[in-house]
Amino acid sequence: MRTCAVDIGFGDTKVYCGNKDADGEDLVVSFPTTVTRAIESGGFTSHSSVTVDGERYYAGIDVKGENPWFDPRSSDFVGAGPWTAVLVEGLRASKFNPYKAIVVLGLPAQQYDKRGSEEYVQALKRKRIATGNGIPIDFSETEIRFVPQGFGIFLKYISDNHHIDYKSLRIAVVDIGYHTIDFVSLDHGKFINQDARSYPLGISTLFEQVAGEFARRYKCFIPLERAAQFIGNSQIELAGEIYELDTSEIINEYAAQIAMLINNYLERKSVDLGVAGGGGIHVLKKVTKLKRKLAIVRNPENANVIGFWMYGTR
Repeated sequence: MRTCAVDIGFGDTKVYCGNKDADGEDLVVSFPTTVTRAIESGGFTSHSSVTVDGERYYAGIDVKGENPWFDPRSSDFVGAGPWTAVLVEGLRASKFNPYKAIVVLGLPAQQYDKRGSEEYVQALKRKRIATGNGIPIDFSETEIRFVPQGFGIFLKYISDNHHIDYKSLRIAVVDIGYHTIDFVSLDHGKFINQDARSYPLGISTLFEQVAGEFARRYKCFIPLERAAQFIGNSQIELAGEIYELDTSEIINEYAAQIAMLINNYLERKSVDLGVAGGGGIHVLKKVTKLKRKLAIVRNPENANVIGFWMYGTR
């Protein structure tokens, strides 16, 4: 059965439908998780909008720089109209028709439970959805599955490491995302709901601290994507001028805070194996000092969505 996975993150949305690129690598569609209500004078073409229960939205890369934004960090974002618009945009960007197919979606680890997931499924099936050119999107015959964030990293890791006897181990997964750090535990291959934890200390926290330091030094503000450019670089160019900023102390302090969270979780859960993934890994893996070494999943920034797809296919 055709399967597609969509990971609607706080920073980026990623979609994987099992396709490969010309080099045989997993082809993941990625775009910023941005969405706003459609405004006729906004300069967008009609085909780029998504209508959900009578409300029109623009989602994805076309929205960048537009206002007002929906903040995906709000607790009621999942399942709402803006969230649905991002989901549809992801499927459309991947040229995937969800009718009579499997779609796998993620939920924040601490928010996940089977009963709540079924409510999201039924609500999505009842929504009236169409693209800007009037083509309806029908989820009524779609097999929709929700899984906790971090679970995809676990599946991707054991798929890449066939020698791991995961059914005899207690495994913890650390998902360092854009806004949150999620922890999940699996005991002999089974997800443990009560052990899931989420903290609003994702990699955007580091970018915000860098942006704050830049504002204090140069008396002007920069967006977070510009602040991110200082990570690993002592200077960047803005509007034709070179700005210097030493971020080593900021990074080390943030890394120490993350290390404390990870160390405490691994010790309390008495795990046999710790696995890490998420886009934040690239920044932290060289500066975070842990009591126990974590195994880093291959392709960590895309591991969750690829693992979601594996779950759907199996």
